[in-house]
Amino acid sequence: MRSLRLNLVLTLAFALVLVSLAVAWFAYDKGLHEADELLDGQLVLSARLLEGQINHEEQEHPSVFNRPQPSPSSQINSAQVVDLDPYGRLPYEQELAFQIWALDGILKMRSANAEQMQKAPDMGFNNQEFNGLLWRSYSKTSHDKKYLIQVAHPLDTRKEIGLEVALRVAFPVLLAFPLLILLMYWAVTYSLRPLNTIADNLSRRTIFELDPVVTANVPHEIKPIIAAFNSMLERVRVSIQNERQFTSNAAHELRTPLAGIKLHAQLAETTSDEVARQRFLVQVLKGAERAQRLVEQMLKLARLEPQHSDPSERDQPVSIRNLILQVHDLEAFALRAKSQTFNVDIPAQIGELLGQEDLLIVALANLVSNASRYSSNNTTITLGAWLDDQSLGLYVQDQGPGIPEHELGTITQRFTRGANLQGEGSGLGLAIVEKIASLHQAQLRFMNLPNAGLRVEIVWPNAARVKS
Repeated sequence: MRSLRLNLVLTLAFALVLVSLAVAWFAYDKGLHEADELLDGQLVLSARLLEGQINHEEQEHPSVFNRPQPSPSSQINSAQVVDLDPYGRLPYEQELAFQIWALDGILKMRSANAEQMQKAPDMGFNNQEFNGLLWRSYSKTSHDKKYLIQVAHPLDTRKEIGLEVALRVAFPVLLAFPLLILLMYWAVTYSLRPLNTIADNLSRRTIFELDPVVTANVPHEIKPIIAAFNSMLERVRVSIQNERQFTSNAAHELRTPLAGIKLHAQLAETTSDEVARQRFLVQVLKGAERAQRLVEQMLKLARLEPQHSDPSERDQPVSIRNLILQVHDLEAFALRAKSQTFNVDIPAQIGELLGQEDLLIVALANLVSNASRYSSNNTTITLGAWLDDQSLGLYVQDQGPGIPEHELGTITQRFTRGANLQGEGSGLGLAIVEKIASLHQAQLRFMNLPNAGLRVEIVWPNAARVKS
């Protein structure tokens, strides 16, 4: 692809060529028209001058115009012949042919080049061919009604004059064309200089310099590009920050379970008591399970970052009934192990929503798992949905201790766990749920129930994600 500078110069040069051709054509057409009018005026003037010459000849040489009428065959030869070009014509002098006829049909006078000129049938301007050329003629009668005066110019001279005018107008334009091209190249280069400045600024940046590009003194046409680039820089900055946070959190959170695994493995290796060894090995397995669960949750959370997700996958129709039943099947066994009752609440008229089914299953499964972990045995956990004129929602409700009011604002932060710890956890479950809700343009709400228990809702206001 050609450079923007070259493309602009070529485009402007092409436009200049078109304009120059249009000017030349207009000059030629206008010159030809003006030449026609000018030469027509000269013909009229020549006819008037000849009329004056006739009056002079009648007074000075009456015998010429009053001689007896010759025979018809000798009319042409008997006329007075005038050579208008005894010494040749000047460069811009037009060739002229004329005839002067008496109204009784006698040719009184003619130019030397008008021997083959025919008497015009009508007064005014006419075209006729003689001497091998096409001539423009003008005919008029004298004021005393005694003579017919006819003058003519060759038509070729008119086109030559029009072409001469066009060349005189177009020649300066053509002569200045290279200079105009240079001026256009300079103007384009000068106009594109801000791009070079921005490119130079960006080329000097390091991978750690992600500050927005300053848009001061930037042309308006470039500002949308700079704004889009700054938006990309912000996304890159957030992505790098998330990666750093992920690495830092992983290093911090994995240190404890790995240290516990190493300690209990060393104790199991050094002890001679078989019962103690088994107890230490159980702790090793628990530490490994916790580390595995932590790694899985962190990987899930990393995949939910905007730069790792495809928005088009979150706009697929998902059956709310099937979604709830799938989560029920996944978590039912774990709840039965704690003798907990797992109920589902699915409205009869519930339909579909637009979303990504796998992510919604992860969110609801995390909520159910949290509810089970923080609830006592022999309690009831409910998974359900609702749809009304104001909103669409999914919810999980338990009979656990709930969340203290002062912790509700921070409970979804990563690696944050409540004060009422009743089970193993990584502190990432609710952060994952909130991220999934945000990706689906939903809100995550927590409500402590009056008689103990917690209700967690994923809410779409105005039923925005309902599939029609």
